[in-house]
Amino acid sequence: MRKIIIINCVSLLLFASCSKKTVVNPVTNPKNGGDTTVASVSYRPLFHYTPTTNWINDPNGLIYYNGSYHLFSQYNPNGYVWGNMSWDQAQSSDFFTWQESGVAIPEVFNINGSTSMIFSGSAVVDNLNTSGFATQAGQVPLVAVYTANNTGASGNAISQTQCISYSLDQGLTWTAYTKNPVLDIGSTQFRDPKVFWYAPTQTWVMLVSKPDVDSVRIYNSSDLKNWTFKSDFGAIGNTNQVWECPDLYQLTVEGTSTQKWVLSVSGGGVENGFGGMQYFIGSFDGSKFTADADNYPLYVDYGKDYYAGVTYNNIPSSDGRTVMVSWANNWSYAGTIPTSGYRGQYAVPRSLSLRKVNNADGYHLLQTPVAEITQHEINAYSNPAINVNSTLKLDSVSGTSLDIQFNLSMANAATAGINVLQSGTEQTTITLNKALSEVLLDRTKSGSSSFSSAFSGVESAKMDNVDFNNLTCRILVDQSIVEVFINSGEYTITDLVFPTQAKGGISLFSTGGTASFSNFTVKKVSKTLH
Repeated sequence: MRKIIIINCVSLLLFASCSKKTVVNPVTNPKNGGDTTVASVSYRPLFHYTPTTNWINDPNGLIYYNGSYHLFSQYNPNGYVWGNMSWDQAQSSDFFTWQESGVAIPEVFNINGSTSMIFSGSAVVDNLNTSGFATQAGQVPLVAVYTANNTGASGNAISQTQCISYSLDQGLTWTAYTKNPVLDIGSTQFRDPKVFWYAPTQTWVMLVSKPDVDSVRIYNSSDLKNWTFKSDFGAIGNTNQVWECPDLYQLTVEGTSTQKWVLSVSGGGVENGFGGMQYFIGSFDGSKFTADADNYPLYVDYGKDYYAGVTYNNIPSSDGRTVMVSWANNWSYAGTIPTSGYRGQYAVPRSLSLRKVNNADGYHLLQTPVAEITQHEINAYSNPAINVNSTLKLDSVSGTSLDIQFNLSMANAATAGINVLQSGTEQTTITLNKALSEVLLDRTKSGSSSFSSAFSGVESAKMDNVDFNNLTCRILVDQSIVEVFINSGEYTITDLVFPTQAKGGISLFSTGGTASFSNFTVKKVSKTLH
């Protein structure tokens, strides 16, 4: 067994898949992206990352180095459903215009019939050469830490182990560490390492999920090769589904210099049976995370299509941002969504911070689209004040890739909101409901949904600390995805949609009284990003 593991890890690199993969169903037409019927519109988004072809799921190995944001993807080079997991690679200088460079680390097929898929992981910049991989002056190792999912010739699970590879040419090529694996506890449920440098103790920290017990294990190392167990965290919050893809990062509280640590994991979502992400607020001493006594679970996103989000390593302190990228899909129907030529996309990169609130939660995560999005926008429509007391169609503007922003005062209105991607009876509806104190995204009339009985529905976020006479709203629409950000992203909803026409109409509405939409702007994407 150990020989098999070492051979597999030597050939591996970065990426991995961190999920209950058995939920992905086969499709009938893989050459056409898996769709059984071909829509008359393109579902490929303009400003959300998609692969040129084939399947992706989790983002991995997110690092910034020498002017480039590196992005690796869980990738199937052979088809449009989950399988043959490898790491695909892309780079960008602005989070949106991505240059793909192909498979960085392929699945390994050994001569004895055993295999290793490349499961999820992370990457770091080893500026101090703690690993010793740099052998010449000026070399800076980039080190990838990832899970090798090892199976025998008969397909039986052998182990999930943590391995490392390194690059001395800024990520162009990678070499596996000859003494892999660097961490093996003899388990088939041990995956998705997130590694970062903890400056106060000058050590590396690794978080690894133990999904069978809803736990995250924390390890320390001085050289990225030898790891020591330090602590466990888990078994609180939502434990309805296995925990995966852990991350730990420090965020500043809005309007203060206070910083708190945030631990996020993927697993059960708001609606039972569907995956999602949750987070915990607390403190970290380099070895142990301690959660504050908040009202858990706290959810990163209230839609069905935000999973496996992880943050970038090595963004310069002068930038100051913590940026998360997430897979925009759900295992309940991921293998059957009706896209053509590719399957899988990522939500827009989001800059993270915290807000202090006055209820039992203590702090809320804030998420805003990274500022670079404005580099790809042109103004399409603006209106300083629109009063609506029923339904108002905006005839002068439409589109399928839009950035819509407005302030909302509901006054005596019971509900108010906006319809996007509207054509005939098709529309995706975002509603603010004052009596329920909720924001809702309704995709029951959004278009194609016959590919899965689990797809159609209404997602909602309970908003306990908002003023319905002073709401800020931002809605990103991009062909087949809608992302809603309320009050600087204190509440977000991310959902896929598949309209059958590309007319992209917009209308505003209110019920029970007049609602005021102020500083209303619509911007269109100015260029495609592939």
